[in-house]
Amino acid sequence: MTLSLTPEDRLFARVGEERLRRVLWAFYARATADDLLGPVFARIGPFPRGGWPLHIARLEGFWRAVTGGPSAYRGHPGPAHTGLGIGPAHFGRWLALWEQTLGEELPAAEAAALLGLASRMHPNLERHALATPPEAVRVH
Repeated sequence: MTLSLTPEDRLFARVGEERLRRVLWAFYARATADDLLGPVFARIGPFPRGGWPLHIARLEGFWRAVTGGPSAYRGHPGPAHTGLGIGPAHFGRWLALWEQTLGEELPAAEAAALLGLASRMHPNLERHALATPPEAVRVH
């Protein structure tokens, strides 16, 4: 038997477009001001071709896709974190700030569901972040 979710049952429908966008802006405002994460954003920012509004729109597309909403997102979040100089402490802090933001912006069930998704992504993102960037690999 296959469980088929209707569009109304999907997490995106429960969170909604406006709340998702508000969560992302609140989270990144918090992350960029954070003592550990802020310097990472200062090193890599401003985001190419459009700055924060474009970056948040891209992230919104990602979160729409993983929550069952309409999305044209076709990126690869793991490799995007390679070579940024971040490690386990950064990802732990990212997850803690994400949890804090979700708790402030969403009802408990939706906050828990989005935290669960981020927790499952964490190991893959961290693995990519700790990898040596391709341009740093020396061929002998």
